Amino acid sequence: MNEPYVSADTHALTSQQRRRSMAAAMACVAAVGIGLGATLPLLALRMDAMGATATMIGANTAMVGVSHLIFTPLVPRILRHMQMMPFLIACIVVATLSTLGYVVFTDIWMWFPLRFIASCALAGLFIVSEIWINQLADDRTRGRAIGLYATIFAGSFALGPVILLMVGTDGPTPFFITAAMTMLAIIPLQFARGLMPSITEKPTRSMWAFIMVAPAATFAALAYGAIETQVFNLLPVYSVRTGATTQVAALVLSVFAAGNVALQFPIGYLADRFDRRYVLAGCAGIGVIGPLLLPWTTGEPMFLYPVLFIYGGVVVGLYTVGLALLGQRFRGADLAAANAAFVVMYSLGALIGPLAGGTAMDINNPDGLTVSLAAIALFGLVLTLVRRRTAGPALPPDTAQN
Repeated sequence: MNEPYVSADTHALTSQQRRRSMAAAMACVAAVGIGLGATLPLLALRMDAMGATATMIGANTAMVGVSHLIFTPLVPRILRHMQMMPFLIACIVVATLSTLGYVVFTDIWMWFPLRFIASCALAGLFIVSEIWINQLADDRTRGRAIGLYATIFAGSFALGPVILLMVGTDGPTPFFITAAMTMLAIIPLQFARGLMPSITEKPTRSMWAFIMVAPAATFAALAYGAIETQVFNLLPVYSVRTGATTQVAALVLSVFAAGNVALQFPIGYLADRFDRRYVLAGCAGIGVIGPLLLPWTTGEPMFLYPVLFIYGGVVVGLYTVGLALLGQRFRGADLAAANAAFVVMYSLGALIGPLAGGTAMDINNPDGLTVSLAAIALFGLVLTLVRRRTAGPALPPDTAQN
């Protein structure tokens, strides 16, 4: 029987143990995704019902990005002194208690530190789960493993609002259910005792240095963070301003999110068969074309919805393939530090994205949004192609031998 918090040498795991550990990581992420997917709309709706201004609601939501920027750089250092299992359990417990805190504390100003603490805990869960999966993944199937991870998270995240539709947003019940769903993440962890990787050494360079060492991969995270937040915050506004009904404006996000869920595994498969830098460039290229097609397809659902579905699915590949590139290049403490840099860049993009998109819409209403989205992806495309030329191909092993 394994000791409670024994970590494993992932190279020594059997194929069955590796699959079991990977399944536990993905099940943990699914439980957290459901809880987070419910929390985001729930808090906004409850604060609105309590009389909060839109600015206050936005500031509260910003606690998510701020907490990631502050806490993420600390995670690799924590993992050198604390094994993954107790760290993940601590994060789950803190996130659960913070969610219950919204019921206990009715003063809206208390929801700011509560959200900051909960978001720090969730950030820890996401970073460690990504490191965990990247350490376990074989380089020949890394893209598919991360694509499956992204699919499971996107799908479970989408279930959060569905739960709110079933139980409503009034009273303490939705908070209790959200807390319970988060706490459930402890269960799959028990099946991975002794099968988690450990990180005891120091990275060879600072977390910030990895941004310069792997610029294409880390900027891909920033680009997707900026694009995702612009789409979810401003695409409904764009739709209404171009003549769509509010129902259609809400539906465009569902179509975009459906692409998120459906296309990650196929993109991961491509990343396992071809030069990953070219696959990343392809995702960025669709990221340029997709927004520029929106003005031509608005008002034509037959064309609009396929464009949004493909755009939503492929542009998320910036995150999926970028993460696979990090896992291909780094191991151990270096992977933990590089992954932290990756998440910091995503969080930075999530903070600046809505500001850039909103400003662009004010300058050129409403098509400034499409220009902003395309410009971010274009920069990523150019950077990736330059990186491909200077650093060479990023080929999976089987491809490299053919």
